[in-house]
Amino acid sequence: MATSTVAILSPGEMGAGIACLLRAYNFRVITSNSGRSSYTTDRATASQIEFVNSDVDLINQADFILSVVPPSESLPIARRVGYAYTYVARGNKPPLYFIDLNATSPGLAEKTEEVFARPGMSGTGVRFVDGAILGGPPELIEGQWRKPRIVVSGPERLVGEAGQRLEEALGLRWVGERVGQASGLKMCFASLTKGLTGLAVQSFTTASNLSLLSELKEELEAYCPPLLTFLERSIPSTPPKAYRWVREMEEIADTHSQTGFSRAVFSGIAEVYRSVAQDDELGKERSEERSRGTTVEDFAECVREGLSRKEEENNRAGEEKKWMGRAVERMLVD
Repeated sequence: MATSTVAILSPGEMGAGIACLLRAYNFRVITSNSGRSSYTTDRATASQIEFVNSDVDLINQADFILSVVPPSESLPIARRVGYAYTYVARGNKPPLYFIDLNATSPGLAEKTEEVFARPGMSGTGVRFVDGAILGGPPELIEGQWRKPRIVVSGPERLVGEAGQRLEEALGLRWVGERVGQASGLKMCFASLTKGLTGLAVQSFTTASNLSLLSELKEELEAYCPPLLTFLERSIPSTPPKAYRWVREMEEIADTHSQTGFSRAVFSGIAEVYRSVAQDDELGKERSEERSRGTTVEDFAECVREGLSRKEEENNRAGEEKKWMGRAVERMLVD
């Protein structure tokens, strides 16, 4: 069986997990080390991902490109690949698939597809697939792979033996013939999972501020035990991911606004995640190096203290602004 090559941009926590899964299915996995941090490079090395020197090398060697980046990087990554593709001569190689697996709105998925359909790119052999990941990174547990659900949509189906093998390895599920449908499903799904977690961050932090967190947990245990179980798992996992979820909530707001809803709900939840990402303690957390916020109690305490410090800073800044204003007034009178 010929070895097919999958390029992953970029090997973060999810990308590295997918790389390990694909290697178990005998795919060759590569990435470009251009502009990557030492942290990402070390993670890629640990996952036995091969490095190539440039995007041109990556495109020359890959059969499939998986884009697995924060939502804010989704369109720039596509443009980077599109630009590099103009310098590539693939000859008689099969078409290159660009599979966008990022948490973006349907509108942004359509803009990303346009990168490969613009003048100078159409007919080049790049086939765009809209996709989304529901769940955490693949993980090998007792010899069995636990995989996230990966949904895809669009008119460009994966063809040939390599395409069938990739579909099997990733467990791809086609949900529609239009670009944007897979992304839309992701946005609706994350509204209920990460959206709920964001609301819980606010609820648990306020309960902690009122010295009522244990009572809140007790009521949740009595009313809906599975909900408490979910929140006690999802809230502590938030800190390393919060910076990505800010933009994801904004993409969700964009998606719902196309139906006629206000952006206010998910714009507000984006601010909740922003406060976590910018917290002095929680903002330093990484998945492999956890020290704070590993329980809902410590998490809520960190957020409460962080918001209190921010309020004090804002109050001081307000007082300084007033003092400066009064000083300027006195100078003008004198």
